[in-house]
Amino acid sequence: MLAAAQTMDERALRAELRQQARDLGVAVVVTDVVLPFLNAVGRAWERGDCTVATEHFASQVVRSWLNSVALSDADTSATATATAIDPVVLACPPGERHDLGLLCFHVLLVGAGVPSRFLGSDTPLPGLADVCRVVGASGVIVSATRSRVFEAHGGALRVLARHYPLAIGGAGADADLAERVNATLLPADMRRSLAQVVRWHRGDAVGLTVSA
Repeated sequence: MLAAAQTMDERALRAELRQQARDLGVAVVVTDVVLPFLNAVGRAWERGDCTVATEHFASQVVRSWLNSVALSDADTSATATATAIDPVVLACPPGERHDLGLLCFHVLLVGAGVPSRFLGSDTPLPGLADVCRVVGASGVIVSATRSRVFEAHGGALRVLARHYPLAIGGAGADADLAERVNATLLPADMRRSLAQVVRWHRGDAVGLTVSA
């Protein structure tokens, strides 16, 4: 797949994603193919083996697949009831434009039968709170790749956590930050994060908590 990205071969990249999904299923492709591929593209850029344009191309092909084929397949496996009530709302705060990891998590949640609403990058936190009220959110997950993005909005996150169970994740999240904003820290491993949120949504006490 990296070779297809470097030669801008969109047809080959899409074909590989389709074949992998048929062979392995969407959830496995997301965790074992898509995420490692995106990391490989990022490392290639850091080494100077590919350009920013290549990275953008690869990201957009993956995004298109996630938003179309992957979500369609995941939604088919979820029950109509599960996709309609008590959704978990996913967003990246202002200043965070890298939302593909969170989009991957959205696909996994939907496939696992957990209702999810994905808002994407650069989401104003007052607007996020409004969405939570409108949809009757059961919890909120905020993701960022840099700690300073979280820190810039610490006050707003603490306010959000007083009204909804809040979890943070991504490379910018850590235990100290989670404690400061009264959030649950999700594991770095996406499978473990998925299992934790699924357990919580099904009523397990171990999961997301709302602060006092």
